[in-house]
Amino acid sequence: MAGLEKIIERIAQDSAAKCDGIIFDAQSEADKIKNAAAEQAENDKAAVVEAANKEAKALVDMAESGAELEGKKLLLATKGEIIEKAIDIAFKKLGTMPDDEYFAALYALVKKYAQGGEGVMQLSKKDLGRLPKDFDKKINDGLEKGSKITVSKDPADISDGFILVYGDIEINCSFDALIEESRDAIKDELNSIIFA
Repeated sequence: MAGLEKIIERIAQDSAAKCDGIIFDAQSEADKIKNAAAEQAENDKAAVVEAANKEAKALVDMAESGAELEGKKLLLATKGEIIEKAIDIAFKKLGTMPDDEYFAALYALVKKYAQGGEGVMQLSKKDLGRLPKDFDKKINDGLEKGSKITVSKDPADISDGFILVYGDIEINCSFDALIEESRDAIKDELNSIIFA
């Protein structure tokens, strides 16, 4: 029996060695699989982080671009408001000028807008009540030879300035009309002065 015990012991040893080899191989394979999975997970993680960073950068760029555009719109709107307020202030100042300055402005406007021939000047009711004594003479000084402007006794429906009438032609020189006509040029000029 001693031989049988040796055979059994030998078989047990071979079996244990074979089991140890299988376990070692299985452990090595498991380690390889685990390392490969960890490496794949690390690669996947890096890819996910890179994709998330790209998406975050795109969102930040889009937000910055949108904010910059909104900032430009707000700046443009604010500039527009400032210019409109400046025009309104200037218009109000025109209406509150002292009489001598106001009528000096009207004399200058007459010389600029008067046409050849005979015309009629229509003024506001307020202006008709405060005309300087030599107004007729001053509005006609410097006009072309043969041109004459007569002041109408009937008031025009305007607040400041005047209307020149030459037959069927009316030239509206009220401050409202002149400012409206020149609004774009005034805005450009104010823009260059205020925001240069």
